[in-house]
Amino acid sequence: MHKGIRGRRIHFAGSADEDVEPSRLNYFHKLVKQLAKRTFVEGGGLVVTVGSEPIHQSEHYLPLIFDWILLEALDECQNSGLVNWPEPQGAPVVAVGLPKWREKIPDNRKSLWKKVVSTKNIELVQVRSELGVGGVLRERQANFGDVLVAAGGGPGVEHLAELYVSSQKPVIPLDIPLKTKKLGSAERLSTLTMENPERFFEFNPPECATAAYSTLSLKNEFPPVDEFERRFFDFLSHLPRPRAFFARLLDSKSSEFDEVEKFFRNVVDYVVKDAGYERFEMGAEVSREPFLNVEIFQTIHSSSLVIVDLTGLRPNCFTELGYALGLKKKVIMTAQEGTKLPFDSASFPCHFWSSKLTDNQRRMRFQEFMRKNINRRPVVS
Repeated sequence: MHKGIRGRRIHFAGSADEDVEPSRLNYFHKLVKQLAKRTFVEGGGLVVTVGSEPIHQSEHYLPLIFDWILLEALDECQNSGLVNWPEPQGAPVVAVGLPKWREKIPDNRKSLWKKVVSTKNIELVQVRSELGVGGVLRERQANFGDVLVAAGGGPGVEHLAELYVSSQKPVIPLDIPLKTKKLGSAERLSTLTMENPERFFEFNPPECATAAYSTLSLKNEFPPVDEFERRFFDFLSHLPRPRAFFARLLDSKSSEFDEVEKFFRNVVDYVVKDAGYERFEMGAEVSREPFLNVEIFQTIHSSSLVIVDLTGLRPNCFTELGYALGLKKKVIMTAQEGTKLPFDSASFPCHFWSSKLTDNQRRMRFQEFMRKNINRRPVVS
């Protein structure tokens, strides 16, 4: 599997103007579908919007947005058994819709929707009716997405880019000209990315970021789809994997330390790595800050997943749990069997692990708990 994709959802966002050159739009449809299919093959997933599909003013077979093209890719890959998403991450595709999404599905897309939604490969998230605005929809999408790839678009793309950048998630604007009335937001963001790439993504090695990003330019030429696919996935392979932050008992003098250590080393490490994350655990990783508390909170802020084990009921673990919940992070809560959680934390789903089971049994149980709970709605909408 491609190390830059497994367990990560790519969010292809943007739109074209209704009078854009048809051949250009048709090329991008082929391109985005190819990228989506390769994403599934490599163990990745997608974030999409479910609802309407505006079309070109003269070429009615050409949609101006890409979500239903992406769902076509899902349908073709699942029919061929090519979806290789890690189960602990939930469903590979998260479709977010406004309250009236069902009524807006075009007639020619209804059969496709029935096919993709009938499998375990898609999770539908409906924005609450009292919050049915585009900004809230984009916030929910940004919670689920790991990489934003934008083309064309307007203020919505700008907002998504802000959301992803603020969470330190990669933003990859493509400069293909899809807007005719004014410069597309993705084109404008592409210029900013060339000037200051570290603002939009972390690349290894950093000195090669601008040159590598320039190979994704579609402003003046449209390379063969297969060639662009190769460049795109090579670029992604240089981006760091999403981080999982571990908050847990670290006092080696505690009577519970040995069992907590075994649970994390023999169970959590295995499941987290298989799901596509790299771990961060205080004491196990190199610290970059002079003060430990600064490192902790900065790392939680930039992590995609926070796993909090409350065995031992340490105050610092509860502090880190509250901070992660307040940031609307994906949080998985665990504790050793027999742990009596305080009232507030007891109201959240918690995986109570046993020292009496084999490691394989414990991995399976932890994977299943993650799958069911990793995409839970944030505590504060």
